[in-house]
Amino acid sequence: MGRFDGRASIVTGGALGIGGGCARRIADDGGSVLIVDVNESAGAATAEEIRAKGGKAEFMPGNVADQLTAKDMVEKAVSSFGRLDILVQNAYSGEDNAGSAVEVEPENWHCGMNLLVGALYMGAKYAVPAMEESGADPQFAQPEWTGAGRRHGEPPAQNVGRIINMSSVHGLHAAPRSLIYNAGKAAVIGLTRQMAIDFGPLGITVNAIAPGHIVTERGNEMWNEVGNDGGFRLFELHYPVRRTGIPEDIASAVGFLCSNEASFITGQVIAVDGGMTVQLQENLVMDSKDYIVANPDLKTHFDTGRGSSRF
Repeated sequence: MGRFDGRASIVTGGALGIGGGCARRIADDGGSVLIVDVNESAGAATAEEIRAKGGKAEFMPGNVADQLTAKDMVEKAVSSFGRLDILVQNAYSGEDNAGSAVEVEPENWHCGMNLLVGALYMGAKYAVPAMEESGADPQFAQPEWTGAGRRHGEPPAQNVGRIINMSSVHGLHAAPRSLIYNAGKAAVIGLTRQMAIDFGPLGITVNAIAPGHIVTERGNEMWNEVGNDGGFRLFELHYPVRRTGIPEDIASAVGFLCSNEASFITGQVIAVDGGMTVQLQENLVMDSKDYIVANPDLKTHFDTGRGSSRF
């Protein structure tokens, strides 16, 4: 039996990249998956890929920053699968969001924060009652709970639901001219902690994941368009594990946090970043300088192609 047999999930932004990796991982472990994404062709293709391998998946187009979409996706998951156990909130679009507080336009600020933070609030608003009504994981057998000693009364609710909010290493450390993304991903961490306090008594855990540099389908295209091997190796050298991440790395963390083995973990932000954020920056800068001097022709996916950097 798979660890998610009998459990149903929603993965927002699940068409490609990190979300696609999470959707495939949950399905591979026996769970049913509703993919919600604005990319209709890619979302439908990922759902079909999962079904072709014997998994259970449906696709629903929609922008999760819209309240009606948030409500409808929960209703569709319950009507399609009979219950809801897992919500992975991953959707985000980074278009028109670069800049400082002076440069960012108010409409872009509101749009970006609505998708980065507001959508997560609305997803939980509708998902939590559905998880409560669905009850505990069908595979979960409540261990013996004695009223004597230090345990009193009825056992608390356990393994009723899992919510994973996708933050970023940008929520832990700031980068220049990234006001919306950095502020939004930091807010996701605060939102996660608040939800963990509110929903823990219901048997629902809430955690955040902070990915490092993950090479998704689009990221790979950007590297091929602009970067080169020397530039990519520079990024790999930023990580103690000497490689950048792939969607499966994040999906593995999501799989664990959504499992019954993680029932005592909530309100945490887990950096899945190959150790990047634990380094002393001075050493990293000097090592990078040495590499750049030795490889003057390197190009990264941040370069414009005209010899100037993104900053």
